[in-house]
Amino acid sequence: MLDARNLTLTRNRRPVLTDITLTARPGEVTALIGPNGAGKSTLLAALTGDLRPDSGSIHLNGDDLATLPPRALAARRAVLTQTTEVAFPFTVAELICLGVEASPGPADPALIDRLLTEVDLPGMAERPYHALSGGEAQRVHFARILAQARRATTPQGPVWLFLDEPVSSLDIAHQLLVMRRARRFATEGGGVLAVLHDLNLTAMVADRVVLLAQGRCLAAGPPAEVLTDALLSEAYRCPIRTCRSPASGPWLLPQMAGG
Repeated sequence: MLDARNLTLTRNRRPVLTDITLTARPGEVTALIGPNGAGKSTLLAALTGDLRPDSGSIHLNGDDLATLPPRALAARRAVLTQTTEVAFPFTVAELICLGVEASPGPADPALIDRLLTEVDLPGMAERPYHALSGGEAQRVHFARILAQARRATTPQGPVWLFLDEPVSSLDIAHQLLVMRRARRFATEGGGVLAVLHDLNLTAMVADRVVLLAQGRCLAAGPPAEVLTDALLSEAYRCPIRTCRSPASGPWLLPQMAGG
């Protein structure tokens, strides 16, 4: 389990996270939502070990995150950041190999081609990375972290995917493809924590939702409990109305947000 308690983090003398407590469980997709500047990416960076909070504790699979060396962290979690700068003229295959090398255990020679097929980029292993469109590049990086976390569970416990806006550059079909693949990873026993902006996609894929506003946790729980008119309107500072159906739970239409 991922367990964070009373996290506080200040950047440039400004509080970014204040007394954040949350849990995420393997076998589930946990979504972090909230308006721009709410602290979602900063929280994700703290939960992955990339940022050290000023106070509070984070335990991943029972171990204090602050005590884990980089190699141990790489074996337990893979991170997809919002943007990834690639300075060298890598091919797609070479970039995905970076994920393979960060993963423990023997490599599967067919892994790269299989992952490219899974992210709908078959036959593109030798294509220059810098010749890709934005959406193609985002899916290559998703394949890279899947290469790193190619097993959802290990003898040491579940493996985690941390995804920061994983569908921001994708068309609707590929948004669904990526999130369904993340769901499959959770179904296989891994943990998934994703920053999402699309509230309908959140309602569709998340088992648990954490709603942030102004660096604080406003609500956490199942989508039906968090995606409510009152909580979303408070967080996003505009009137929001949700619809509900017994089959699909909460959903929103654009014209239902506003005055």
